[in-house]
Amino acid sequence: MTIMGAMYTGIAGMKAQAAAIANIADNVANASTPGYKGVDTKFQTMVTNSSAQANTHSPGGVIAQAYFANQAQGAITQSGSPTSVAISGAGFLAVSKAIGINQATGEPVFETTDYYTRVGDFTPNAQGYLVNSSGYYLQAWAIDQTTGEVDTSRLTEVQVSDLLEAPVPTSLVDYSANLPSEVLGANGSLPAELPASSIQVYDALGNERTLSLTWTRIGDDRWTLEVEASGATPATLGPATVEFGGSLGLGPVTAGTISALGSAGGLTATTAGVNNDASFSFNLDFGSGNQAIRLDLGAYGNTSGSTQFASDTLTLNDFKQNGVPQGDFKSMAIDESGAVVVTYDNGNIRKLYQLPIATFANPDELDRVDGNAFVATPGSGAAVLKRPGESGAGDLVSAAIEGSNVDIAAEFAKLIVAQRIYSANARIITAADELLQEIINIKR
Repeated sequence: MTIMGAMYTGIAGMKAQAAAIANIADNVANASTPGYKGVDTKFQTMVTNSSAQANTHSPGGVIAQAYFANQAQGAITQSGSPTSVAISGAGFLAVSKAIGINQATGEPVFETTDYYTRVGDFTPNAQGYLVNSSGYYLQAWAIDQTTGEVDTSRLTEVQVSDLLEAPVPTSLVDYSANLPSEVLGANGSLPAELPASSIQVYDALGNERTLSLTWTRIGDDRWTLEVEASGATPATLGPATVEFGGSLGLGPVTAGTISALGSAGGLTATTAGVNNDASFSFNLDFGSGNQAIRLDLGAYGNTSGSTQFASDTLTLNDFKQNGVPQGDFKSMAIDESGAVVVTYDNGNIRKLYQLPIATFANPDELDRVDGNAFVATPGSGAAVLKRPGESGAGDLVSAAIEGSNVDIAAEFAKLIVAQRIYSANARIITAADELLQEIINIKR
């Protein structure tokens, strides 16, 4: 190597260490950035000519290459926001970037590029979209609200704009009680009518309505059931007969359990059979059209529903219905399974979206873009979308944020080394300059 070559090698060393110091500076500056992944520096020698056989070696200096620690986990801390989420393990959240507004609809227009991030500090914006602090929109699989199936065929931006939930009319009433087997009327004989059991049900408009059930003992193991629906047409249904014990035609059943139901007065009974559903179906009109309701008393020959055992009074074990009134939006959260859950003030909870985790064959080869986001490259491989915790994908931590994976102490240690090596390379240049000066002085 010539003296000039030594000088250029020193310059290459200074440039490489300057690049390393720049990477360190970037890491330190982003030590508090959520989801930031630190950049390390690797050095590679440059040799213009080297031969062990000829015993020659002409070094050409060094170059610095950035190494991205995209897989390194950052510390996870709890957040006060229920829509914040952090990944513990491998993978990224799928996000999109808005490039403008559709003037006709007022909705954002999104880029076609697929972006990925570990920044999970999402909050709803004015339009109901979940957006993180870098301005990226969270994407997820939509959940069909009728079937509950997750549509994994496409990603869509998470948006909660339905702040009202329509009422659900009552279609099922579960009734479980023990009827006193020896009860008698006021005169000491039959029939013996028990006090009515009442429950609030809901019509198609979400209005509360009262449904009352009245039992009357008419003989040994034989009862009648009458249903009253205030404000409905018809207002009274039944009385229909209910028998306990005896036989179903297939043999004896357990004493005190339902063995037969008789259809009457608008109450239509199900077919008898051991463990078959023992219920009455009927139709009511509260002014908003026909409303079909099923009154479930349990099962034929089974003690897990309505029974008739020894007692002084009717014992009501369960009396509930499935209708709900109109609901107003109450809260939104992302749970540990990745479901975007909306709660309404009527008690209903709906899962609207399912968050996937995007994994890559080599995540360290992802390209970085502004806002702490990444895009796939040929080196990283295509994104594979998985459910949280599935097949190597990381787990989700709800109401949490992943911090930067930068270790300040380690960065300052690397800074000291880089600074000293930079100074040493500067000395190489100074020494080469002095040697050149000596060569020039030879002529004098």
